[in-house]
Amino acid sequence: MFDSLKGLGSLAGIMKDLPRIKEKAQEVRDRLGAMTVEAETGGGAVRAVANGQLRLLSLQVDQALLAGLVDAANADDRAMAEDLIAGAVNAAMEKAREAAEREMRAAVEELGLPIPPGALGGLLS
Repeated sequence: MFDSLKGLGSLAGIMKDLPRIKEKAQEVRDRLGAMTVEAETGGGAVRAVANGQLRLLSLQVDQALLAGLVDAANADDRAMAEDLIAGAVNAAMEKAREAAEREMRAAVEELGLPIPPGALGGLLS
């Protein structure tokens, strides 16, 4: 019984701090939007840039690789290029997710919110 009362006290504290929590959440969203991460595959043949909001900002493909796609008579070359592109995008998204999770974890700790470790990862999935 007392455990549930303790939980209610925590909830009341959170509700009291709601304006501060909302302000911090907006700060984190702004930082995530401004943050960029980069990943590359194929020794730099494909480079993807994403932000902390898990948005792909740019995708650069080496001219030689692009020429190979245009002349994609060889299905193996095309498949390799597609794998490189997907790999760069996926790697950039993973880096962005990790960076966003770090930012959110820091904000939660700064606010002193009772959120267990690992719970933040689900917010980005």
